[in-house]
Amino acid sequence: MLLVALAMPAVSRAVDADMHEVARELGAVLAWRLGPESVEEQCRSADPAGVAIRKKALKDWLDKNAPLIKDVDDRVAEVVPLAYPSASNVDNTPRVRAKIKEILLEEIFSGKTAEEATAICKAEANPASPRWNNSGMPQVPMSLASLYDWKTSLGAK
Repeated sequence: MLLVALAMPAVSRAVDADMHEVARELGAVLAWRLGPESVEEQCRSADPAGVAIRKKALKDWLDKNAPLIKDVDDRVAEVVPLAYPSASNVDNTPRVRAKIKEILLEEIFSGKTAEEATAICKAEANPASPRWNNSGMPQVPMSLASLYDWKTSLGAK
């Protein structure tokens, strides 16, 4: 019994480490997935003059990355219910996506003056901006693979 009690902190640390990795990988793929849409949406009021350019840049980014976006959406839909189960069988995926979007926007705009936010949005009204040209390679596929490995490891336990 003492041996089991002594082993439990190690098991707990391993589970915590696994969940930390899952959270990190989910954050990475969702930040890539939600970043362009979130910035385009946030910038509509801050820089109305750039709305059309950002909207076109977003559409082009979505079109260009459609297969990888689908992979991200599918993997997130598989993993979130396993990583963050709900007692009432409610899918927590929308909550996780909303939280990542909130964190993203805080990271970009928090503490910025209205003028600084406008400057950020004006910079994003350039189709050559890195935000509209980020293919997610190789980071997103690597994170998707890690999430897949974690999901399949659950069946082995």
